[in-house]
Amino acid sequence: MGLLNKLFGGGTSLQLNLDATQVPLGGILSGAVVLHGGKKPLTLTALNLRLAYILVKSKEGSSLPEIDTKIVLEQVLAAGRELPANAEERFEFRVELPSGLAISGDGVSYKVMVAADIPKVADPTADATLTVVGRSTSAGAGFSLAQLRQRFPDLESEEDDDRVEALRQFHLECYSERERLQIAEPILAAAIRGGSAPVRRQALEAWANLLDGYARKEHIKLLEDLLAQPVLDREFMRELITAACKFAEEGGLPLVKKLAASADPEIREQVASQLRFAAADKFRGKLDLLQALAADSVAEVRAAAIGGLSDFRDNKKQMLWVEEQLSKDPSPLVQAACVGTVALLHHNGLGEITHRVYEAALKNPHADVRMKVCEDLQWLPRGDLPRLQLLVAKLLADPSPEVRARMAWYAVNLRESPEIAPQIRKAADSDPDPKVRRDALFGLSSLLPAPELIAVYREKLSQEQDESLTWSVLSGARDHAQTPEGRALLEELTRAPWPGLAESAREALESAG
Repeated sequence: MGLLNKLFGGGTSLQLNLDATQVPLGGILSGAVVLHGGKKPLTLTALNLRLAYILVKSKEGSSLPEIDTKIVLEQVLAAGRELPANAEERFEFRVELPSGLAISGDGVSYKVMVAADIPKVADPTADATLTVVGRSTSAGAGFSLAQLRQRFPDLESEEDDDRVEALRQFHLECYSERERLQIAEPILAAAIRGGSAPVRRQALEAWANLLDGYARKEHIKLLEDLLAQPVLDREFMRELITAACKFAEEGGLPLVKKLAASADPEIREQVASQLRFAAADKFRGKLDLLQALAADSVAEVRAAAIGGLSDFRDNKKQMLWVEEQLSKDPSPLVQAACVGTVALLHHNGLGEITHRVYEAALKNPHADVRMKVCEDLQWLPRGDLPRLQLLVAKLLADPSPEVRARMAWYAVNLRESPEIAPQIRKAADSDPDPKVRRDALFGLSSLLPAPELIAVYREKLSQEQDESLTWSVLSGARDHAQTPEGRALLEELTRAPWPGLAESAREALESAG
C-alpha cells in the first residue's frame, strides 16, 4: 500500500473477471469489474477499460527483443460517482473487438486493463490476458457476430418469450455446430447474469452445451459465482448442476464434489443423475464420487448413483457389488436401478451377472423391480434366445397384471426375436386382464409381418367394439402404414365412432404419405 493510501484511508482495489479469456476475431469482449471502496468515502472520477496489443519480435544485432505496444480499444465504464466507505460496486462491460486484429501467437498477445481514477488514493488497477483466436475451425468457418444475429435474431430480444425460444434453438444447434457458434459465448453469459428467470435458465443450458468440451477456468468461476448467489430457483439449480457435471473433466470436479456434499438430497440426486447423463463417460474421480453417492442415506440418491455406475460396466468388481445391492438394499427404487445398471454386460464378457440379476429380480416382492426386467430384455444378445423366451414366459405369468402388461407392451422392442410372437399372441388372446390383452396387441406390432398382424387386429375388432382396444390396434397399425394391409385398416379406422381416434388415424395416413 502506497503513502497516499496510508494517509487517506486507502484500501481500494479492482477485480477483473472476463466471461471468456479466448475470443474469436470479431467477437465480444465481456465481463465485469468489481471496485472495492476505501476506508473513507471517496469519489470515482473515472473507471477505464483498455485493450492493449503487444507485439514482441527479435531485434537485429541485439539480444533484447523489440516490444511494440498500442491501445486498440478504450472505454469509460463509469465516471463521476460517489464511492461510500467500504462499498463494493460492480460494472459490467460488453464491447465488440475492433476489426483487423491479429490472432494471438507468433509474438502477438493482448492485455485487458482496467484502472480507476480516484483522487487522494493510489489508483487501483487490474489486468487479464486475452487470447484472440481465428474463426476458422475443423467444422468450417465460424460465425461472425453479424451472421450469428442473422441466424438467431431474437438471441438478444427484449421480449422474454422470443429470447427464450431463440436460446432453445441455439441450444439444439450446438449439437451439430458447436465449434462454429463459439462467438456467442459472451452473449449467453450476459443473459445468464442479467436476464429474467426463464431467460437465465435457458441461457445457462445453452451456454453449458456450447462450452461442453471447451470449458476453462473462467467458466468454472462463473458457475461458482452463480452458486454463491443467495436465492436460486430449483430449475436454475438443476441447470447449474448439469453445467458443472459437463465441465467436471475440465476442472469442474471440485465444484461437483461441493454440490454432492449438499445438505439438500434433491441436489445430491441431481448430481448423481448428471454424472451419468451430462458428464464424460469416465474421468479421474468420477467412480469415487459415484461410489460415495451410492452409499447415501436417501434412496433416490443411491438409485441415481447406481444408475451412473453403468459407465463402469467393464469393472467386474463394481458390477458384482451392484449385484449384491439387489438383495442388500431395502429400497425397491435402488433394486430397480441395479437391474438397469447390469444391462449390456455381455459386451464386456459379464453376461452371467446380468442373468443372475434378472432371475433374482423375478423373485423380488416388488412389482416395480420385476417390471424393470421387462424394459431391459431388449438388450439381451440374440444368442440368448432360449433364456429370453424363458424370461418372457415367467413375466407373462407374473401374478401382477401390471408386470404382465409391461412385458406385453415392451415386446414391441424385441423385433429381432420374432420367435416370442406366440407367447405375446397368447397373452393377447387369453390373459384375464383386459389391459394386458390390449398391450399385447401393441407388442405384436414389431413381431409379426404386416399381413399376419393386420389379420389378428381385424379378428379382435370383429369380436369386440371397444375404444381402448381399438386404440391399441391403431398404435400397432401406425408402424405398418406403408403396407397395403396397414393402410387399408387405418383408412377404416378414420370412420371409427370415436372422433379423437378417427383423427389420429387420419394423421397416421398423412404422415405415411
